[in-house]
Parts: sequence; C-alpha cells; structure tokens
Amino acid sequence: MSEYVHEISDEESAKIERFLRLLAIGTGLFILLIVGLFMTADSWLKLISPESERRFIEPYIEWSRGTLLIEADTELQDYVESLTNELFSLVDDDQEIREEVIRGDTLNAFATLGGYIFVFEGLLDAVDNENALAMVLAHEIAHVHHRDPLLSTGRAMLIQLAISTLSGSGIDPNSVDSSSDLLLNQYSREQELLADEFALTLLQRKYGHVGGATTLFELIDEDLPESIEFLSTHPDTRARIEQIEALTQENDWNTDDLKPYPGPVRSALAD
Repeated sequence: MSEYVHEISDEESAKIERFLRLLAIGTGLFILLIVGLFMTADSWLKLISPESERRFIEPYIEWSRGTLLIEADTELQDYVESLTNELFSLVDDDQEIREEVIRGDTLNAFATLGGYIFVFEGLLDAVDNENALAMVLAHEIAHVHHRDPLLSTGRAMLIQLAISTLSGSGIDPNSVDSSSDLLLNQYSREQELLADEFALTLLQRKYGHVGGATTLFELIDEDLPESIEFLSTHPDTRARIEQIEALTQENDWNTDDLKPYPGPVRSALAD
C-alpha cells in the first residue's frame, strides 16, 4: 500500500501564509498596545476613582479576613486609627482612608487599593514610640495619596494579561497568589523614596521635628533576617536612610525627644 502524502496547493499555501502574516501582525499590535498602555499607565489609571478601587478590592479583603488579616486588640486599633487620621488631616486629599492593625510578629505595614492601610502588631512593638510609628503611617499615607497601589497593581495586571494571552493560560482571580498579590503591592525605588520624602514632611508638620524618622530602617539594618517581610515590599533601606538624613540636613530640620506610646497601648502590646 502506498503512503498517502497530502500536497498543499498554491492556493492553500497562500491562505496559510496570509493567516500566519495576519497572526503575526495581530500579535505585534497586541504587544504594542500592552506596551503603550504600560508606558502611559500613570495617566489613565488615575482616571479610576478611589471609590471604584475600594469596590474592587473589598471582596479580596473580606476573603483575607480571619486568614491573612486577623484584627488586633481594639486599643491598638483605636490608637493607630487616631494617629493615622491626624496625619492624613495634614494632607490635601479628599480620599477616604481606612486603617487596621492585624495580628502577627511580622515587621511590616502596607497600603493597598481603596485607601486601606494595614499595620502588623510586630511593627508597633518594634518601633516602640509614636514618632517612629507616625513615620511609617505617613509613608503609607503617601502611597495612598500618590495612588501608588493603583499604579503598581494596574501595571502588574497588564503584564499578567500579556503573558497569559501569549501563553494561552488564563488568570485565576480566585487563587491565593492572585488575592495576596492584590493586597501586597511592589513599589519602585522611586515610589518608595518619594513616599519617604512626603512622610518626612508630615512628620515635621505634626511634631515640629523629624525624630524617629529612621528608627524602623535602623532596626532593619540591625536585624535583617527578622525584617525580610518588610524588605519584600519596601526595598533599598540604606538608600532611604541616606535620603532622610540628607533631607533633614537640607531643610535644617531638628530631631527631638520621642513620644512614648500611651500606657494602654503599651499594655496591649505586652499581652
């Protein structure tokens, strides 16, 4: 029996060639579109309202409650909420901001979409004074004010969309990794340094000095393994300390005595 060999006619060959050409053009245009959207993300992403941000992220936050996000003592909640609101009142911004202290020894704090700021108990315990805590909160307020969670999440989703489309795999919005990534944002070095500068200004406005501004970063340098969670979302610690010191000197700002936590807060942290 002779083996069958399919011969492609000139017409079929031309059709296949046209299809492949169109596929290549379409793929190229898609990549150019994604690159264009990525390059202009800072402009068009900010057209999304903070309210839309909040509606988008709230299901993920609710999903995380009781697992990733376990609320801490109400004394700590009230204290951090009051301090955050005092600092935010110094900012010309009409966004709503929501802050929560969550259980865990992790040395970390983060801002996410919708004006949410989360602080771990471990960070409150580590900095051990209001001024240093205020610097951290002001830094996260800066991310909210600059819309950094939105910009970082938007860029990351564009990249994920491009990769999933080109590879043929889908995006699972219900996966643990996807939900965690939406809460924990990765910021650029520039975003972090700008947030530190903004926070330092708020610290000066609230207390009349910038004492405690580098406390957390100094703790990180002293005990790197314990600080790995913080470093995963807040890189370039040494550069940030140097910038804070330079800005303090440049603006002729002073450092002064640090304000201890109120007694009930110290008691809550000791429990």
